[in-house]
Amino acid sequence: MAFVEQRVAVVNAGGWGTALAVKLANQGHQVRLWARREEQAARLQAERENRQYLPGVALPPSIRITSDLAMALDGVQTIVVAAIASYLPEICRLLKPLVPTDSALIHGTKGLDAASRRRPSEVVRDELGSDMSQDLAVLAGPNHAEEVARSLPAAAVIACANPERGTKLQELFNGPTFRVYTNPDVTGVELCSAAKNVIALAAGIGDGLGYGDNAKAALITRALAELGRLVQACGGSWSTVLGLAGVGDVVATCTSRHSRNRWAGEQIGRGRSVDEVTSSTSMVVEGIGSARAIVELAREAGVEMPICEGVCEVLFDGQSPHEALRALFAREVASELPGRARQRLEAEGQ
Repeated sequence: MAFVEQRVAVVNAGGWGTALAVKLANQGHQVRLWARREEQAARLQAERENRQYLPGVALPPSIRITSDLAMALDGVQTIVVAAIASYLPEICRLLKPLVPTDSALIHGTKGLDAASRRRPSEVVRDELGSDMSQDLAVLAGPNHAEEVARSLPAAAVIACANPERGTKLQELFNGPTFRVYTNPDVTGVELCSAAKNVIALAAGIGDGLGYGDNAKAALITRALAELGRLVQACGGSWSTVLGLAGVGDVVATCTSRHSRNRWAGEQIGRGRSVDEVTSSTSMVVEGIGSARAIVELAREAGVEMPICEGVCEVLFDGQSPHEALRALFAREVASELPGRARQRLEAEGQ
């Protein structure tokens, strides 16, 4: 691919937004990083480092930092929204009168709107209108900000229903240490990106209880089966669950020392309350906000997700982690294969 310099606005200067701004600037693009508070923008400009959300990573001199959203968006070709799910509606309302009509919009939000169970693309559609959302793209995959900002090797997926738009954004983000794939399945990618945080809470709870690798491997495998049922019931593809947004991000989020959700689950497994855990960090634990929405969405779709349901019972209903585990093991035993696959093998005499 021939390099084409672009003007890019990264909206929201959290850890992920800062990492993407650093990555794109290092690849030679003109980057503006928007911080929602004037004092935050001034601090980033003075220190050239996001010490709160991404310490130890220098901001390239070429990144322009501002708290003026109109200035950040002026003349840009691509807008990258890197907001947490609970902040996305407000971000969209701020963007609405300012978004250039010919700009591409891509988000990196990994969660659901807790109140409405809307996926991020549905929030964008409702807040910005169908004209802006029809070519919306999603950036997802096993991408910890701490590693992407330091140019450690990683891969990602860009989901977009418009293949031409998806390919152009692939060219923008793809780099020497960041390999990007495309996927038309926006629904599947967004559901995987939200549910993987809930699954990571479950994995972390197991870590806090002192369970071993066998338990974590079993949990990840069965949680992926749950995720596959949800994605397919909502119109997404099983292939997406097997890809970077599914298996890739689930493995990274359930095992990494960088994972806020795995860490939060571990603290809960050790006996700390949800309030204690969330108040002890300035980072948002997305899985806590999305857990109930994922379970309610699954029930609405007629899908069983016992692991995610168990996480909700621990988080919100006062059930102990040990009780949740016993409930999972007390479920009726079943075949590992889904019905049609099992019937086919039985018919073939295998």
